[in-house]
Amino acid sequence: MEAKSIEEVAKMAAKEAVSEMKKQEKKERKATIFQNTKVLMENYNRMVKSVQEGISDLSDLTDEPIEGLEEGENLFVESILRSKIRSLVMLAHIDKCLTMLENEEYDVGTPEKYLAFRYHYLDGMTYESISEVYNYSERTARRWVSELTNKMSIYLFGVDALLF
Repeated sequence: MEAKSIEEVAKMAAKEAVSEMKKQEKKERKATIFQNTKVLMENYNRMVKSVQEGISDLSDLTDEPIEGLEEGENLFVESILRSKIRSLVMLAHIDKCLTMLENEEYDVGTPEKYLAFRYHYLDGMTYESISEVYNYSERTARRWVSELTNKMSIYLFGVDALLF
């Protein structure tokens, strides 16, 4: 084989390898966004409980002043408060996205898909229980929840969910 044709074959193979690698990265990012949405929705109720029942400041720990703590030593509590604020922001965002998702499904005439999504993530119902409610197969309930999880990803993560 000539050196020129070997070089051309090597270039084509390299281009194909890079193309495959980019496709794989895109697939992995899309799966990550889907997984992140699933994790957020699966933990929604825990986040709500944490925000409602977690401490707000040092006074929640005790009614008595804490002696010996200097300015900045309550860094751990400040970190908890920052986390609580981030959780509140995320919960507000999720709530808004849930409303948009609900409206979309009602507009297209498939409120049962939204309800299946809500039953699964927010009410903790199994796919089997959801399928019994609608008298559909368990596979249908899984498909609906998965379909709406993808839509919710777009509402939650915007263009990042679309690009990947």
